[in-house]
Amino acid sequence: MVAGVHCVVAIDGPAASGKSSVARELARRLGFAYLNSGALYRAITWYLLQRGVDPRDRAAIVQTIGSVRLNCRIEANELRVRIDDVDPTNHLRDDPVNRAVSPVSTVPEVRQIATAEMRRCAKERSLVVEGRDIGSVVFPGTPHKFYIDAAPDVRSRRRAAEGFLDEIAARDRVDSSRRASPLVVADDAHVIDTSNLTIDEVVDQILARLRKEHLPIPRRMNFYYWLGYHLSRMLARVFFGFRIIHRERMIQRGPVILAMNHQSYFDPPLAGNASDRAIYFLAKKSLLRAPVLGPILPKLNVIPVELEKTDRSALKAVIRILRDGHAVLVFPEGSRTPDGSLQPALPGLGLIIAKTRAPVVPMRIFGAFDAWPIGGKIRLGPRITIVVGEPIHFSDADLERGGRDVYGSLSRRVMDAIAALQLPAAKVDNRVAQQNSASILQQ
Repeated sequence: MVAGVHCVVAIDGPAASGKSSVARELARRLGFAYLNSGALYRAITWYLLQRGVDPRDRAAIVQTIGSVRLNCRIEANELRVRIDDVDPTNHLRDDPVNRAVSPVSTVPEVRQIATAEMRRCAKERSLVVEGRDIGSVVFPGTPHKFYIDAAPDVRSRRRAAEGFLDEIAARDRVDSSRRASPLVVADDAHVIDTSNLTIDEVVDQILARLRKEHLPIPRRMNFYYWLGYHLSRMLARVFFGFRIIHRERMIQRGPVILAMNHQSYFDPPLAGNASDRAIYFLAKKSLLRAPVLGPILPKLNVIPVELEKTDRSALKAVIRILRDGHAVLVFPEGSRTPDGSLQPALPGLGLIIAKTRAPVVPMRIFGAFDAWPIGGKIRLGPRITIVVGEPIHFSDADLERGGRDVYGSLSRRVMDAIAALQLPAAKVDNRVAQQNSASILQQ
């Protein structure tokens, strides 16, 4: 999988097979957005019913949807649908919609509208998409296809337990026999019977398969990391009003370098909160010899490094971790700022970029130096904020333009992107912000 290219995992299967629950959990674990294709067809069905259109009258359906405005967007990693500026979410599971959605979805023009909208979403985000023709028609080119099924009696019980009255066998006949995009198992799909499996067991099977297909899988947080992740965020919010601006810009899957200025010891745990997955950190090797903290640091994904000299083993470890598809936090300046200003970038970051071609997400932290300056004590009260920048992707031309100083050139480009990040104008002293940004250019 090429870094920066959006990925689609297709989950197909009949009604009540468990595919929706599986797809939603899979998307959460991968850090992808979850797209339920059925929501598009249900929204159109609801729209038609509201206008008194017979769901079996194809001509009337085609005429009615000819001018419909279907607007889909991803919010909180899930699909939100508006049709003619109305949000029908609360009505998508109404019994009339349940009964009418299958005949409506057989209309080719309806499927064309939904397919086009799903493909548009895939240009913006990596997706787990569930439906009945995702792998066979909507995204036939994706190598990640799964067909989720279950015994008919199991599916009927599941549907009844959810309080729905539609007939499973009848829906299967309609979905499998329609001319437009019938329910079929794609030739290259991996079939999973969920009759006797839990949701987590199905997702684990899919993740194992995706690993074989070389899709980078985010690390799940171990207990120590999970505790530090949530505890650091909670305490920082209480004592420092901590917030992250533009967190949606973070790359949540595949190899990525989180590059941030270094103000205090608060920086690593707070930077980790910008990502939904466990990330790796660089830390002084001497910290691993500390009586209490030392044994815990490896569980927090810490990579020990000798700061007094070029530590080739640490650089190799970072490169290996990125090539395995994980995320690493790097401080381009190398060490904490002595006075709160930005420092020149060292070439080490550029070397990592050149060796891995991993995208970089620039981030800038504000207020951490005031809260815990180098050589000083912790001071409660200063507000700490991290601003996340737009990801930077590097090409062969970027490496060629750097010449003999290619590593330094790449590092400076990232540091310039960090310097350009600012707090919202209404909440920052512009004079101070300009001084801080200019300090890197004067050195």
